[in-house]
Amino acid sequence: MKRNIQILTCICFCGFVGVLGILNVIQPDKRFSENENRYLAKLPSFSVSALFKDNYTGDLETYITDQFIFRDEWISIKSLSRKLTGSIENNGVYFGKENQLLQMFSTTDLETVRRSIEQINTFIKSIDVPVDLMIVPTASEIESDALPIFAYNENQESILNYIQSHVDAGWVDTYTTLTGASDVFFNLDHHWNEKGAYLAYQAYMDYLKVVPETFTYTQVSDDFKGTLYSKAGTFWLKGEPLYKIVPNNEVKSSLTFEDGSTMDSLYSDKYLSQKEKYSYYLDGNHALVTVKNEGIKDSLGKIVVVKDSYSHILIPYLASHYEEIILVDLRYYRLPISNLIQEEEVSRVLLVYNIENFLLDKNFSFLK
Repeated sequence: MKRNIQILTCICFCGFVGVLGILNVIQPDKRFSENENRYLAKLPSFSVSALFKDNYTGDLETYITDQFIFRDEWISIKSLSRKLTGSIENNGVYFGKENQLLQMFSTTDLETVRRSIEQINTFIKSIDVPVDLMIVPTASEIESDALPIFAYNENQESILNYIQSHVDAGWVDTYTTLTGASDVFFNLDHHWNEKGAYLAYQAYMDYLKVVPETFTYTQVSDDFKGTLYSKAGTFWLKGEPLYKIVPNNEVKSSLTFEDGSTMDSLYSDKYLSQKEKYSYYLDGNHALVTVKNEGIKDSLGKIVVVKDSYSHILIPYLASHYEEIILVDLRYYRLPISNLIQEEEVSRVLLVYNIENFLLDKNFSFLK
């Protein structure tokens, strides 16, 4: 009887492995993973030289892993099993309370920070317009109550205080503004949401001694599954709402991109049917974007915003005050910004960065 059970177990196991093998061979390769939000590996071309000189076996292993049958389900099972067995994170993402996901924050490269501050200060001295700096803490700091027990969380306030005390730019204090607020970050994405961006907008208007405008919010999706959802592999979680931010002063905005193409809105509807829904705001990442706004009663002129993607959900608020907003992403833009400021007769510069990006970004050398 025992031997029969062993034989049956062996047959079932071999059958299971065999079926998986056959399915892996006959299924068509996938080009892109919506859940992981990335392109998957292609089958590497075989040659004798590639086998012995190139990383053929490594590329083949990556291909097999990426194209494995039911890949999303295996990832989800792995993530869920880690959570159910008491793990507090998966792939550097904490399992927070009430299904909130929070990015692990534990990296501070002080040498890069010092160099970045020096480069920003040099830039400030080279131009004759005011420069302001807005650095946004992460959800793991502002919404730390959602962190699981024993989660490591480096103190972001002390880092921000260090930057503030050494940089020559005007300081927009988002830390104090966001502290104590709730639901100001997405649950499944690393960005702040429309509530967090609005609070920062209010703080910036107070800093400039300008009365903030009012806005109406229209839900455009209920299925936003962001970067943390993909990174943590929590594919069993439901998406969350995404909102269009409409100014009550009826300002009309249009975008012009670096290649000359245009949009007559701050919002790109095509992304609402895709996984990367955050790109709904400003059509995602671009080297240079000019936002022109019509119908402003008391314009503050033109502003250059040097930024990462945290600024994208902030711009719909600023558009109610500036006739022109020039967005520059130093990851892609290499021309002198000082020339841009002079040519466009810009009256102010604002740097907007998430704290983690600011700490690790080595592109401030292009700020000139």
